[in-house]
Amino acid sequence: MKLAIIGTTINGEKGYLPFDELAAKSPFDEVVFVIAGDTHSKPFDVSKFQCRVEYQEPKDQERFAISSVIGWKTPRRRPAAWLRAIELKPDYILSVDDDNMPSLDYFIVWHRVLTESVAAKVTAPAGDVSSWHNYLRTADAPIEIFPRGFPYPFRGKTETQIEHASPIAPSAIGLWQGISLGDPDMDAMTRLVWPKRTPLASVREKNYALKNVWSPYNMQNTAFSPILFGLPILWPFAGRFDDIYASFTWQRLLFTQGFSVFVGDPINRQDRGLRDTLRGDFREELDGYQQSHDVWAEIHAIEESNSIRFLERLIGGQHPAIQKHRAFFEAYRKDISNILP
Repeated sequence: MKLAIIGTTINGEKGYLPFDELAAKSPFDEVVFVIAGDTHSKPFDVSKFQCRVEYQEPKDQERFAISSVIGWKTPRRRPAAWLRAIELKPDYILSVDDDNMPSLDYFIVWHRVLTESVAAKVTAPAGDVSSWHNYLRTADAPIEIFPRGFPYPFRGKTETQIEHASPIAPSAIGLWQGISLGDPDMDAMTRLVWPKRTPLASVREKNYALKNVWSPYNMQNTAFSPILFGLPILWPFAGRFDDIYASFTWQRLLFTQGFSVFVGDPINRQDRGLRDTLRGDFREELDGYQQSHDVWAEIHAIEESNSIRFLERLIGGQHPAIQKHRAFFEAYRKDISNILP
């Protein structure tokens, strides 16, 4: 089994070396890192790695049509690494962040969840086509927290349950969301209300599948099957909803095809560092608070099971947040059409 790991960096190779050390001893047949640099990135020393590494200098990324659309000196260069990883024809792509720390069994667990069936699922009230599940609801936080990007109008609107299920094979799953502990990836609105650090040590409910039940997913500890390669990994002009809006499209495509999403192990830990929550994160999330449910509703109305046709429907979308990305979607369609058969 071939695994491609993607990420970005401005700080050089140091954040990825802990992943490399564990990946080199993992059960995967091959692991390759694809890291997209930026014009202000520090030098990246690939000689320190045991696994194969492709570090993309800015000049290496310019062959993709998306490159000039995204621009430079931005944390959103990951689509270039995503496209290059797809060219390598992996069985799965794993997206990680260089401010996360993997557990010692990180890749052992990733190999297990990608190859073993799941025996639990999320259920929602019958007939509810807009059920949302908060996968952090059983976290050991001192307050109620939601994953970053959880649409505000859907908070507390539906009741979901975790139930035992007939085994759900990995071939019926298209996205695996690993849980990140430490300093959680929650929204800035909650951090403003509760300004103290909120270290997570555990999430009680995990290792289950969701089908036709929604949740916002990020790209910091997330694996993708080739079913999703036709869609962008992020929307570069959506602030901190860049991967959230993308996750709405991932789910809609999967659910249309009858696939599920997995949430649970493997675990990593996020070291969030110092951030300006008010003038930084909150400002980048403000539009998303107001419009994410409307963006979701337009995506939910798309009934295409083919990823390229799905992307074409997005290009014609009417919501301003979608129209804002039209040039990016068109560039991505050009790039992916040159890669996928």
